[in-house]
Amino acid sequence: MVTLMEPNWKKDVRDKTPSMRLVVYKLFKKKRQEEYKMFTSAYSDYLNTFIKPKDLRYLPVGKIRHRLVPLRTQVGEVVLSPSKFKLSLKGPESKNFHLNEIYSIANDPLTLALGERKNQNATKIISTIVFISTRDSKGFNVSGYIDLEQSIRRFREGDPTSHSWSNILAGNRRLQPNSQDLSFIAWKNGRVFYNDTDNYKVIPDPVRGLCFSFKGDGAMIYIEKKITEDHPSCLFIESPMHGSAVIYDHRIRRKL
Repeated sequence: MVTLMEPNWKKDVRDKTPSMRLVVYKLFKKKRQEEYKMFTSAYSDYLNTFIKPKDLRYLPVGKIRHRLVPLRTQVGEVVLSPSKFKLSLKGPESKNFHLNEIYSIANDPLTLALGERKNQNATKIISTIVFISTRDSKGFNVSGYIDLEQSIRRFREGDPTSHSWSNILAGNRRLQPNSQDLSFIAWKNGRVFYNDTDNYKVIPDPVRGLCFSFKGDGAMIYIEKKITEDHPSCLFIESPMHGSAVIYDHRIRRKL
């Protein structure tokens, strides 16, 4: 089955004995099988992000749930095919989605909500902004808006200024905004910081106040208490550990 080999496989074993060629082929075949299992597991995890709790009750068979996912998506929602998902793992999104990555999620309303959104942000299904109002290590009030996708990506890339998401999701550290986030306010001295991210542009509006423009589809995220059809879905959370939080979910639209 030489057709399954990589292009340079023949070159690598050209000078080897027949028995050595067989050994190399078996090792290569085993590696390909392991990679295929990892990919199918990753794609199943990706499809699971679309499945709702009630689906688990009425559709007990996992394969059936996965087949129905593309047929039950909401307007503007995109489900990647296996081939496109494989390409996304080789592109920029590959830094956001690890095949065997498992984070321990603490039993806290905020960390549970962020854990549910982690993969959907990584695969560009939704984009989440997190507002958090808490206290710093010295007890002073701080608040800010965090671009969840970029923040997690920076942590995975080893940025020393990023939030330690493995510890935050595990419940070992509080989520505390800083001057590198979308917006940050230190109430002790009244200092305010604004930063554009890879996903959002900060737009102060004289009438509406603070707004964020999503760069992917041009949607405007208005920071208001009321929820209308023109605004992303908002989730208000009181966390015993992290303080008061608001999660703004924007479902990414495809650009025409």
